[in-house]
Amino acid sequence: MSLLLGKAVSQLLLPPGGLILLALLGLVFYRRFWARLLIFLALTLFWLLSTEPVRDALLNPLEQAYAPLQLDQLPTDEKLVIVLLGGGLYEKAPEYGGRDSLSSFAMMRTLYAADLALKRGLDIYPTGGAVLSETTEPEGVVMHRWLKRFGVAESAIHVEAAARNTWENATKIKEKVAAQGISAVVLVTTAWHMPRSVWSFERQGLKVIAAPCDYKVERDAYDLRSYLPRWNVFSESCDGLHEYMGLLWYRLKSLL
Repeated sequence: MSLLLGKAVSQLLLPPGGLILLALLGLVFYRRFWARLLIFLALTLFWLLSTEPVRDALLNPLEQAYAPLQLDQLPTDEKLVIVLLGGGLYEKAPEYGGRDSLSSFAMMRTLYAADLALKRGLDIYPTGGAVLSETTEPEGVVMHRWLKRFGVAESAIHVEAAARNTWENATKIKEKVAAQGISAVVLVTTAWHMPRSVWSFERQGLKVIAAPCDYKVERDAYDLRSYLPRWNVFSESCDGLHEYMGLLWYRLKSLL
């Protein structure tokens, strides 16, 4: 299955695409009782996925799979490098003269990776290509540019600019670090993305030290607004569902 087709299928299956298709099916057969139930189900799921408790129930197992990194726990008896996973582009940003910048996910990852690198003097391997686009810069190149702005030395940055997904991030980084005699990496990505990322890199035989960032689960008590629908909460719930589907797909492919 091509990358484009795979992403199209996931968009149709996951919310909002899947819920819209469910509601449309209900409308087509509206005179039947089960069809009206489908519409009710679609609307109910829209609401639930837009609330903090449901979002947190989805994301919490992913975010809690790996604890936040403690710098004093990093091993000192082996050579380590930081691997920074791409998280999408903010394409042709007007405030930067129409040049590609980083999405919010990628920017948070890049900030954290730069902070780790400066505190521990580690090299960084930003990884990510131009996904489904011939008009954007590779993510690794854009992250490279921002890492330098955040104070990381040019000599400490080693770009991988061809990977199109998490699995390819792992395989291509393995090739790069193996040539340098490196077998352990500090992996930086969004907290809910960490389980699939660690699994992918460990399948390449690398020792992985997780460095999750950008947590989304609410850490304060819920109030009335927590149970009311919000668009950003819905988006984060969809991120969680996408991760579960990604984990399942990667594991199924590994069995084939």
